[in-house]
Amino acid sequence: MHYPSPSQNPYQVFLHWLLLLGLMLFAALLLLDLGVLNTMLAQDVTRITAVTLLVFVVGCGHCGVRSWVLARECLAFDHLTPAHKAPQLASLTPECSLGSQYLQGLGPDQQENALAAEILAERLRGSHQVGWFVTGVLVKLGLLGTVVGFILMLGSVSGLENLDTSDIKELMQQMTSGMGVAMNTTLVGLVCSVLLGMQYLLLDRCADRLVADTVALGQMLNTRSGSS
Repeated sequence: MHYPSPSQNPYQVFLHWLLLLGLMLFAALLLLDLGVLNTMLAQDVTRITAVTLLVFVVGCGHCGVRSWVLARECLAFDHLTPAHKAPQLASLTPECSLGSQYLQGLGPDQQENALAAEILAERLRGSHQVGWFVTGVLVKLGLLGTVVGFILMLGSVSGLENLDTSDIKELMQQMTSGMGVAMNTTLVGLVCSVLLGMQYLLLDRCADRLVADTVALGQMLNTRSGSS
């Protein structure tokens, strides 16, 4: 009988997150050096861009914590599935990991085992749903900045009937400022949403793979225990 083999590197999800983080930091430093990011922040009088970047940084920190937790769970799963010998259910300690707690609670009732598998999946995904909500919030912040920017543009032409030649330059500056707010906030919101979504997708795939391997191991151990 073949058992799920340990992953080649239990810290793979954390290393992938570190790689993404390094690329994002490099891009941020490049934008700072070119003055692009400073200009975008200075042109945004609403400070929506700054709020979007702050939410994005907090989301990245949460992804880092979750990737480390999942990496530790993968390492614990590796200890549950040594290549030379399959573990016995009675020898598993519930304190080790979520996977060991699931395996320890398995019994002959298939419905209870299926419910335990769903609970395991929910616990391994942790607060990823909150992260996906934050990813959507980043897009909405960008759209909010677009609306506010156009409002600023329309507000600048509200007194157009009393406009003389000397006020044209100031009007153009106000319209440009409103357009800058609309474009910058939309761009930052979309880019941050995509980058954060990539990180949570990486976490979800790791959690799903770990759940599938743990459930498969539990079924095999139950089959072995029933036949012995």
